[in-house]
Amino acid sequence: MMADAPISTVVRDQAIAWFTLAQSGCMRADEQQQLQRWRQADSEHERAWQRLVGIPLGFQQRAAQLANPAARAALENAQPHSVDRRRVLKTLAGLGLLGTAAWQMSDSYWLQGQLADLHTATGERVQKRLPDGSQIWLNTRSAVDVRFDAQSRLLLLRHGEVDILTARDAQDRPFMVLTEQARLRPLGTRFSVRQGDGETLLSVSQGRVAATARSGAGERIVEQGWSVRIDTGGVAQPVQASAANNAWTDGFIIAERMRLADFLAELGRYRPGILRCDPAVADLRLSGSFPLDDGERILAMLEKSLPVRVQSRTPYWVTVVPA
Repeated sequence: MMADAPISTVVRDQAIAWFTLAQSGCMRADEQQQLQRWRQADSEHERAWQRLVGIPLGFQQRAAQLANPAARAALENAQPHSVDRRRVLKTLAGLGLLGTAAWQMSDSYWLQGQLADLHTATGERVQKRLPDGSQIWLNTRSAVDVRFDAQSRLLLLRHGEVDILTARDAQDRPFMVLTEQARLRPLGTRFSVRQGDGETLLSVSQGRVAATARSGAGERIVEQGWSVRIDTGGVAQPVQASAANNAWTDGFIIAERMRLADFLAELGRYRPGILRCDPAVADLRLSGSFPLDDGERILAMLEKSLPVRVQSRTPYWVTVVPA
């Protein structure tokens, strides 16, 4: 079956049910095995599961917060296969608005990526040459539309993160990058743009970029070595750019006394599935340079350098907890 074939309503509902249970954080070992068998039984099952676990980590974290604490406690205390446990599972399925919302978001997110001119999957990073000779690097889970015509060169960043090295244009057409919040006009430069949750982050490594909020706020020139955030309220004051901003182009995450929770949120962008941080260790700090292409090695490094333990329910459900 082709990877972009439609997923049936029955399989969709089964995937949502499994996703809702997984988000509860209370899956038993036998249920994890049942989930694995369900995924392996049919390629359509696996595609449906990947659609859900492949949505942005921030949404997964917000969805997890919807789980009813009382229902979770009852689920943890109920015996396997008991009537009480089945009743609580039905309650969580009622909260399956969570799963349905996740599916709807994955549908939109997946479709955006598939329809974009340039796109990357989870963990993928690619370099492309644009029609005018400019170069673009796409980070994990990114999607970009390319709109070059006789009058202008336009890139629309749908989601994710890009690094761009602009080339001189023989036709002298203006170059523009649009995000949900910003209009960015490079002035002979190399720069990176990240579409965040409700904001755009711009970092300039060479030259200058003119940044304007799409809400209509005034233009601000961002110089080399500086970064700025843009949201619906306008363009913030520039701050000195961190080397960590563009480290992904070299295949690394750089942490500079970063909170563990923030580090895992960043690492989670490059991993399929769910990577969670126990609140008890969320404020631990770490520094270092970590290779993006070996996520398991990074998790092992955390266990050696911090008082934490990596708890893997499945390869797609990992929580970092106190040691």
